[in-house]
Amino acid sequence: METSELRKKVRSYIDKTDERFLRMVDAMRKEYEGSEVVGYEVNGTPITPEDLKKRVRAASERAEAGDYITQEEVEKEMEGW
Repeated sequence: METSELRKKVRSYIDKTDERFLRMVDAMRKEYEGSEVVGYEVNGTPITPEDLKKRVRAASERAEAGDYITQEEVEKEMEGW
């Protein structure tokens, strides 16, 4: 089904539907418009600003807990590559 056909079909359905469905569509619209994509995972999964904030928080927590390696450790590891 082409995009133009799909639009016609959806518009026709929306014109005939009840308020509950319209509210669900509006909620989806708000979610769709509010979800900015700033990048993608290797597998194609979109990354949002919220995802990045979670990653930064998690990385900060790991660093504060001492869960990190030093530059020297990285260089030593690289020698074995």
